[in-house]
Amino acid sequence: MSTVPDTPTQSIIDESIDAVKQIYAQSEEQSLFYHNWRHTELVLQTVKEIADNTDGIADSEKEALELAAIFHDVAYTRGSKDHEKEGAAYAAKFLSERSFPAEQIALIERLILATCMENEPQDLLEEIMRDSDLSHLAKKDYMNTSYKDLYQEIKSMKEQSMTPGEWANMCVDFIDNHQYYTEYARQHFEAGKQENMKEIKALVSADLEKHKKKKKDKKDKVKAKKKKEEQEIPVKGIETMFRVSLRNHVQLSQIADNKANTLISVNAIIISIVLSTLFPKLDNNAYLIYPGMTLLTFSILTVIISILSTIPKTSHGSMSREEVGQKRGNLLFFGNFHNMPITDYEWGVETLMEDKDYLYKTLTRDLYYLGRVLHRKYVLLRYSYFLFVTGLTISIIIFIISVLGL
Repeated sequence: MSTVPDTPTQSIIDESIDAVKQIYAQSEEQSLFYHNWRHTELVLQTVKEIADNTDGIADSEKEALELAAIFHDVAYTRGSKDHEKEGAAYAAKFLSERSFPAEQIALIERLILATCMENEPQDLLEEIMRDSDLSHLAKKDYMNTSYKDLYQEIKSMKEQSMTPGEWANMCVDFIDNHQYYTEYARQHFEAGKQENMKEIKALVSADLEKHKKKKKDKKDKVKAKKKKEEQEIPVKGIETMFRVSLRNHVQLSQIADNKANTLISVNAIIISIVLSTLFPKLDNNAYLIYPGMTLLTFSILTVIISILSTIPKTSHGSMSREEVGQKRGNLLFFGNFHNMPITDYEWGVETLMEDKDYLYKTLTRDLYYLGRVLHRKYVLLRYSYFLFVTGLTISIIIFIISVLGL
């Protein structure tokens, strides 16, 4: 509150200040971080400062400027749209009720409307009003007060969100296109405004670099992910190939063993029958000697070859560190490591796991030697079936010949 003695002029200004302060205090609008009494007080102080340092400004005009400053944002408590018009109307009503001169009220309304950004100032008083309203652009604490407060207010009042980078760019565009109109403002505010402009541009630059880095990191992540996926596709395909092939080999080996067991069982039964039933009758049935001996001989051969096909084959069971170092041998087959010390085997497996090429080569060898074992099984199994069928056929032929020769 000013300490100047009460006069009719000072009285209406003080009364207006109290009324506007009360409106802000009673307002339920909590989003006015910037358009509040603090901003109004700054504009009021600035119009006084510029008017006092500008020649040709009458006392009545100073009074109009001060009252316009007090009421210029009072309607912001009800929303930002057309708040200048509503503020001018409120000021006119308030002052009319106190019998304030109509000419002064009209001037105050015009000065309030001059704060609208779309309106270009038409005279010195409007220029003073506009420069005062935007004097915050030159304040030393602009970045920590008005810049942040107005950003918070815009974010809270607008439905769409705005990033700090977007706000900084908006401020750069605004200040680039802004000018102070009065000589006093150009001399005292322009330099501060340009300093603040540098700080905002630095923020824009930092945000741009951050955005570029973020975009580059995102692009690098996408590339890395794509590369990893491209690498994983053949790796998974290779692993699937080995898994399916090894499973097929094991299943084929089981089938071969089952077939061999079937041949052994059948021929063992045949041998048992021949020895227990046929041979005791050879004295009285001499014609059974040749077919019986033939069937017995072929059955025994079939059993022997079938057994040979199921006999497992192992190696020395001990691979040296030198062989592992030279990537030889197959650590995945028990026949190659069952005699190795546990420390050597663990070292060998660790070496195998760390070397992808060696691992794949070992799996390939394991697959290859399983195939060779399978080949041997099926060759012997084929011979067994051939002997079994041949023995049955020859035995039957000899039996028929023997019976017909009686």
